[in-house]
Amino acid sequence: MKRLTKKNKITLPRVVSPKARATAIVNKLDKFTSSAWSAEVYKMTPKEAAMILLERNCNKGIDATNRNLKPRNVRFLGRAISEGSWKRHAGNVKFDVTGTMIDGQHRLNAIAQSNEDVEIILEKGCDEGTTPAIDQGDNRTLTHAVQFSGELGKITPAQVGWMTLRTVGVLRSLYDVDGKVVPEGTLSERSKGYGARLVVDTFNEHKDALMYLYGNRSNKKGYGRPALLSPIVSFMTRNPQKGKEFYNDFIGASLKKSKSNAAKMLAKHLDKVNETKKKGGKMSLGVYSSRGYDELVYWNKQVLRAIEAFENGNNIRFTK
Repeated sequence: MKRLTKKNKITLPRVVSPKARATAIVNKLDKFTSSAWSAEVYKMTPKEAAMILLERNCNKGIDATNRNLKPRNVRFLGRAISEGSWKRHAGNVKFDVTGTMIDGQHRLNAIAQSNEDVEIILEKGCDEGTTPAIDQGDNRTLTHAVQFSGELGKITPAQVGWMTLRTVGVLRSLYDVDGKVVPEGTLSERSKGYGARLVVDTFNEHKDALMYLYGNRSNKKGYGRPALLSPIVSFMTRNPQKGKEFYNDFIGASLKKSKSNAAKMLAKHLDKVNETKKKGGKMSLGVYSSRGYDELVYWNKQVLRAIEAFENGNNIRFTK
């Protein structure tokens, strides 16, 4: 038998009891417990975030200290980390005096899944009973995020809102909020979840078209709605001359007769639908539904149909 020496001695792994492991975890998390309130910039690691979520977060049952987790929000924050648009001041991670996390579970879930150390604003020692008061104020919208980024230039909040809504309309025809490609001719059913960075990038790509449409807005009812203008934005970016011709035909501002009646017939159909709605008339669900998304999809399809006919020099008819 071979004699064991210091060189070939076998070292067995140290066995740690469940109790000892639990004690070690508690000791590591003790730093998030404080009887006095404080706030600091803190670099959170994925491992530590996962540990907090496991040991100091409860979002189910009668003892819940956090709302139900929304995976969509986690994915949104995860994209912010991966694309470099994460802002540490955008939302704090809060612990009460018992060391229980009362706010920030979506942020920590995103960090835990990111494999990156991320800076956060860490609050400790928050008063017990704070949870019901969190996020009860006026929520900031995507338009706010785009506006405060300042990347659309020196324009008014109303202009930012107009540009953002039409840009999101373009995005809904390209990608859903999780970044998956949307089938051609359809729209993402959700619009909440696009990041400000993606909106700004998309705006810049379609800036000339958006600025032209904003500068030549029609005062006719419904002619400026995103469902109608967003497909025209994409068309105008792809073919500026034809796109402007189509739009001017649509709003009745063309100086010469076009080969196709498509844009004018689309406008005529829109006027008929608006008049029917005004009078309280009922319309076939195949054409119009009271559900907002159905109406959005319907008008997107009709504009795309009109654009195709216009590009090919063909006439078109719309029926109720």
